[in-house]
Amino acid sequence: MSISNSQVDRGKIGKTPALTNRSDEAFTDFMSDARNFLLHAQWKNMSERGNAILAEKGVVPEATKEGVAKARAAIAEDTYVNTFLRVKRSAQEAYKNRIVGSYLEREAEYLRRLDDAEKRGPGTLTYDKNFIYPEYAMVDIHLQPKGYAGHPLAGMFYDYGTSIFYGGANSEDALHMRIAKETPLPLDGKVTRILEIGCGIGQLACELKRLYPAAEVHATDISAPMVRYGHWRATEQKSEVHFAQMPCEDLDFPDKSFDMVVSHILFHEIPLPVIDRALAEIWRVLRPGGTYTMWDFASTPPGQAPDRGLIGLMDTADNGEPYASAFVSCNIEGRLEKQGFTLRSRVPGNSPMGSRVCDKPA
Repeated sequence: MSISNSQVDRGKIGKTPALTNRSDEAFTDFMSDARNFLLHAQWKNMSERGNAILAEKGVVPEATKEGVAKARAAIAEDTYVNTFLRVKRSAQEAYKNRIVGSYLEREAEYLRRLDDAEKRGPGTLTYDKNFIYPEYAMVDIHLQPKGYAGHPLAGMFYDYGTSIFYGGANSEDALHMRIAKETPLPLDGKVTRILEIGCGIGQLACELKRLYPAAEVHATDISAPMVRYGHWRATEQKSEVHFAQMPCEDLDFPDKSFDMVVSHILFHEIPLPVIDRALAEIWRVLRPGGTYTMWDFASTPPGQAPDRGLIGLMDTADNGEPYASAFVSCNIEGRLEKQGFTLRSRVPGNSPMGSRVCDKPA
């Protein structure tokens, strides 16, 4: 008798498949705590120290190769900031490599499960096996090789990886649950069809379906591995979400077909020309009186360096964030208004991230 999976199925941690063995989980648990203690707790102090060094040496943060090189040279002799940045990069490399290696030990089994899930509901899945990815989608976002489309198990890597990245704050999709609750309805209160673009693995879409069970919920992403895993994950939750591989700048839906559109941390991961095309698509598929909510980084105030100082600049350079600096300095609010949206709310100036609530006039 052949056995397709020679290792013990260790079940799930919440909604996320457990790693192949306890030692991998112990390591990633340690890395999560280490990041909280060494990085998150010191972020403010290191930001202030790094910015002071740049100011003393007359270096203005600039999101270019030359700008990054100048900033690195300016802090070269400061042991504290350099150690902080080295730990930050090494910690992320370490836990990502451990997660990937652990899941790959059972790669054949997980690929079979993804295939089996395609035949199940309650939701649906659509993707193109011959899809040709644009160059912007294949960069090593967040140090994940070839981004979120480069491996069939990319969705699993992302799921476990973000649980470490958030330091436990997103246990059982708690962050997405909060965001779903804080995403407002259209002003007329009518919501029968909801669309999440750049859905990743569909955590927010599933929470929106939980909140509005009578609504038809669609979730799209450019990555086939992400929507395939998202569909599998949703079927395990008995959540009727319709997943489809679809670039945010080319949505295959009729005009005026959604009451709500939402995105979460999408726009700082795509280049400006794609942003403009995506906003036009959101406007097109949203009905008059509908609402679009963008959850993402805050915009840079006029006259302020677009990289939020040294640590923001280094995060962009060291964390695989090639488009983030352009996004925070692109006046996204102005772009939304130029598209025709009325902004009901904006990200507070003292907040690193939040929501922009945009209504399409009735």
